[in-house]
Amino acid sequence: MKKINIFYWICTILLAAMMAFSGLQGITHNPEGVKLIVEHLGYPAYFNTYLGALKLIGAVVLLIPGFPRLKEWIYAAFTYDMVTAIYSFIAVGDPVAGWAPILIFLALLAASYIFHHKRLKAGVAGPVK
Repeated sequence: MKKINIFYWICTILLAAMMAFSGLQGITHNPEGVKLIVEHLGYPAYFNTYLGALKLIGAVVLLIPGFPRLKEWIYAAFTYDMVTAIYSFIAVGDPVAGWAPILIFLALLAASYIFHHKRLKAGVAGPVK
């Protein structure tokens, strides 16, 4: 059980840190981020702020104990975010090297999700509902 807990927290902290960093870039209107989202991928500028705020909220929710149903929504939203990012890079013609690193974060998200459910099943993360 201790190993499950350790792996869960390692994966979840790394995932939350990555999403929080990405969210801060969107909220602070980092020039490189704006150039990527607006100019390269063609999304509207306000989308960067909106997505950044949601990423920050999601990162916080993942780190707070409890709230298993809300965490399910966060995992789904983060999956949707990453898959959409990959699709967006492919749609504008970027090479695999441009979007392949996102697969690492998608794997990290999957590991966090799997260990989250193992913790729920073992009763460590609260009751299963």
